[in-house]
Amino acid sequence: MNKPEITPPSNSNHFPDGTARQFAAILASPDRTRELRGVAAPTVVIHGSDDPLIDVSGGRATAAAVPGAELVLIEGMGHDLPEGTWAPIAEALARNFDRAPKDA
Repeated sequence: MNKPEITPPSNSNHFPDGTARQFAAILASPDRTRELRGVAAPTVVIHGSDDPLIDVSGGRATAAAVPGAELVLIEGMGHDLPEGTWAPIAEALARNFDRAPKDA
């Protein structure tokens, strides 16, 4: 998996220093595809369609790398969790919890 397309953050948020640190961490992160292929736990990848830091292709690639992962794209969501996204995220998490072995 190649690095996802990354866009430098704008300074329009409330914590520009934190955004800059997160952007630097993204750029410095190694490819994790091989490790992701070894994930055996039920997995849901939740990604915003309007994420300004990580392109949707990054969410798709992550979900494709994890065996059996579900990809949930939240329309209009960026790299945050506004209140309007809580219900679809909670629903995706509940579905994922239901996939876990009951004897674990």
